[in-house]
Amino acid sequence: MTEPQRPTPATAVILRRVRPGREEDYEEWMRGITREAAKFPGHLGVRIFRPAERQRPEYLIVLIFDDEAHLQAWLASDVRAEWIRRSEELAEEPGRIEILTGLEHWFTLPDRAAPSPAPKHKMMLLSVLAAYPLILAILYGLDPVFHRLPRPAAILLVSVLLSAILTYFAMPRITRLFYRWLYPPGEPR
Repeated sequence: MTEPQRPTPATAVILRRVRPGREEDYEEWMRGITREAAKFPGHLGVRIFRPAERQRPEYLIVLIFDDEAHLQAWLASDVRAEWIRRSEELAEEPGRIEILTGLEHWFTLPDRAAPSPAPKHKMMLLSVLAAYPLILAILYGLDPVFHRLPRPAAILLVSVLLSAILTYFAMPRITRLFYRWLYPPGEPR
């Protein structure tokens, strides 16, 4: 008997440029809309990356739901539409939204648009290509440490290190290196 497939978390990555001088109003607006989003089924959290430059205040908002259906329900809701309407005078543009599910976020680059996810078999192959040598390096490099830890703690340490290295170092580089293979030019997406 097969186990029922669990839904894959879905993430909306939203980039909005705020009118200079309206940052405080926008911060207040964000507190309100994130409170409302948290009331929706499947909401797992939100992460806000504030602007690095004062001259071009761009906010990056990462909204996570337990599955794509719940995320789409929030995005299509009247509650969200009303909050977006309230923000029109605060932002220079409506904002760009990119929906990601599963490991797709590992295969996007900030300076290149990926209109649709790469094929899953390609994502899997590149994930293994990146993860295997890292697992070997972590296991052999930290072998003396692992012998002193209980097995669950050692596995947790490997998982944390592997996830951090893949997310912030390995996958962005692998994706950049294999971008043309992941997203061949002229191929319909």
